[in-house]
Amino acid sequence: MQDMKRFEAKNVEAAIEEACAFFQVSEEDLEIEVIDSGSSGIFGLGGRNAAIQAKPIIQPVSNESDLEELVRSIVDRLLAPVISDPEMKIHSDNDRINVTIEDEEHSGLIIGKEGQTITALEYMVNRIVAKRWPERVYVQLDAGGYRQRQDEYVRQKALYLAQKVKESGKAQSTKPMSSYHRRLVHMALQSDDDLITRSKGDGPMKRVLIALKRRKEHPEATQ
Repeated sequence: MQDMKRFEAKNVEAAIEEACAFFQVSEEDLEIEVIDSGSSGIFGLGGRNAAIQAKPIIQPVSNESDLEELVRSIVDRLLAPVISDPEMKIHSDNDRINVTIEDEEHSGLIIGKEGQTITALEYMVNRIVAKRWPERVYVQLDAGGYRQRQDEYVRQKALYLAQKVKESGKAQSTKPMSSYHRRLVHMALQSDDDLITRSKGDGPMKRVLIALKRRKEHPEATQ
C-alpha cells in the first residue's frame, strides 16, 4: 500500500490543489486527511500553514485491460497540449506496456531532439502509473518508429564493440544505458561463445562490459 504524503499550504484548499497536481489526479481520486486547518494568526502574525496527508485512491483493478486503459488516459492527458485525441496502439509484454503513438504529422515533435521529448514523456508516464497502479510495471513510448531505430542502433553498437574486443583482446564498455537497452546488448551477444557480457556500475550509470571469455588451460597428461 502506498503511504500518505504530506502537503502544506496557506489553507486546506491550496494544500489539496498541491496534492492533486503532485499525483496528477482530481480531488475525487484522492484519499485526504486534514492534519492542521492552519491559522492566519493575529494581525497577520504568528500564523501557520494548513497541512494535509493524501494519496491516490487505488481502485481494485488487476486485469490487463484496466492497466492499458489507465496508461492510455495518462498519455492522452500529457499529449493534449500537442495532439487532440491521439491514436495509440497499446499491448502488454509481461511487466512492460508498449505504447505506439500513431501520428506521423507530430511524430518529430513528440520524439524531440535526440529523443529528449519522448524520453521525458515516458518518464512522466511511468511516475504517474507508479502512483496509481499497485503493481510494478514499465511503460515504453514510441512514435514514428523511433524505438525500433534506437534498438537497432544499440544492437549494431554491441556488435561493433564485440569486434573491437576480439581484435584488441581488451574489454570494451558501453555508455550508461537503461535496463532495457542493457538487456538488448546481452541478447545481441549471448550466442557468441568467445565473449562474456556483464552489467557494471550503479543506478543511471550502469553499463555493459564486453570481454573475452577466459579459456581454461588443460595440460596434456603425462605417462
